[in-house]
Amino acid sequence: MAETSQKALQQQILIDDSNIPDWLLTEILQRLPVKHIFKFKCVSKRWFILISDPFFARLYSTRINTSLSTSQPWNLLFRYLYEVRIVPSSMIDTRIALKQSQDFSSPGFSLNFLPYSKHDCPIKILASSNGLLLCCETFYWQKNYYICNPLIQQWIALPKPPKAIKSVAVGFICKDGHYEVIRFPTANYGPSNTLRLETFSSETGKWHCSIVNCPVLDYYIKTDSPVVHYNGSLHWLEFRHSKIITYDPHNGTNTGLHQMNLPDDKQSEHLSLLGVSRGRFRYFEVTDTCFGPRDLRVWVLSDYDAQRWCLEYRIKFSGSWIDEVNEFIPKDNFYIFPLALHPHEFDIVYLGYGGCLVSYNLGTRKLDVVHRNFYSHQLLAFVFSPWPTTIPQPFW
Repeated sequence: MAETSQKALQQQILIDDSNIPDWLLTEILQRLPVKHIFKFKCVSKRWFILISDPFFARLYSTRINTSLSTSQPWNLLFRYLYEVRIVPSSMIDTRIALKQSQDFSSPGFSLNFLPYSKHDCPIKILASSNGLLLCCETFYWQKNYYICNPLIQQWIALPKPPKAIKSVAVGFICKDGHYEVIRFPTANYGPSNTLRLETFSSETGKWHCSIVNCPVLDYYIKTDSPVVHYNGSLHWLEFRHSKIITYDPHNGTNTGLHQMNLPDDKQSEHLSLLGVSRGRFRYFEVTDTCFGPRDLRVWVLSDYDAQRWCLEYRIKFSGSWIDEVNEFIPKDNFYIFPLALHPHEFDIVYLGYGGCLVSYNLGTRKLDVVHRNFYSHQLLAFVFSPWPTTIPQPFW
């Protein structure tokens, strides 16, 4: 009898919040992890109304942005795998590289909710923007695109592009409740300086095709370096001429693609990528020499308009690895390649080294293994928005 009464009392405590004023309940809820908040919408009609109110979202975002001890949750995502056949079945849908945040804990963070045809060929992550991911079923001949918020498992499918293209450079921008997907061929082998650019806008629900100028003849986009959205423009690394191709979709007076210069003293042609750390645009490379020690270099773009780069770090690997590294990484696998920049810390970069994903502190020269049996050269630094971005329901 006493046990029955205790259970009834516990249920009453959990359900009856009538004595808690709205302001206090709001203060309690906005201190919870955002992943749990969306689940708590189902607790009661009152909780649903409070959490759905735009005022609650503004409060939550303000608290995150003004907190000196809290940075926006983020993680490194595996974008796709080259050779799925060599990957253990347990890793087929592995997406998380760093087990560092409860917002990314399994099974709360997954792409299993997206439709795709072949389970042994995981869906590809192409780009991210404002807490949303742009995904596709295939790497080549892309036609089925999805935009999703993996935190709240909301997704939509885009209409198929008007033309089939074997390989495309893709960009994704989400801002003020609207989103755009931009794509164009990754390479141009002809003498023409124009190309076909396709843009999908959520405002129109359609793909728009245009012929635009390209400043680099016979260009080739480096697709293993994720596209970077910075200063209102999309940025892709160009391989043949060592340039950055940029595109501003909202520049109505100067349409077309443009180019930016990379650092004059850069050396790597293959092992390089672009990224943003704490709002600063950076270029990260490992010298791809076949003989002798390799260098790790990081530049920051100090003046965007003048395209002025400043070298932040130059580290020779032969003099920086500590002996402890050799305890868990074979000496004969001394192959190093850059993978990502830490979005919140200037000093931390991520590398592939000896079959492992490692983090490297440029200041302390400390190296840590964060993921063993590393099969992918494709990573994306994915940062949640302070409040989950909802995707407008399609009208097409």
